[in-house]
Amino acid sequence: MTHRPFATYVTGTTDEYRLDVVTDPEPDNPQAVVYFTAADVNAAADQAQRLLAAIDGPADRYGELYVHDGDGTALYCDTIHLPA
Repeated sequence: MTHRPFATYVTGTTDEYRLDVVTDPEPDNPQAVVYFTAADVNAAADQAQRLLAAIDGPADRYGELYVHDGDGTALYCDTIHLPA
């Protein structure tokens, strides 16, 4: 499980997610970072898919989905790919 800082102003939130949109082979340099809330991880993955499709970029872009743990840390959830 990857732990990365979760830049948020809402303390104690655990329904907040972050999608790092990656267009480069190196995932530590995202093209965009999107914060959003969702009821659960399945709803977050569905929303991440829609957000990823809405952001301009190459056809092979993907997103790294993280959830806020409530203490300012981002916990890795899933990698979201655009459907081929």
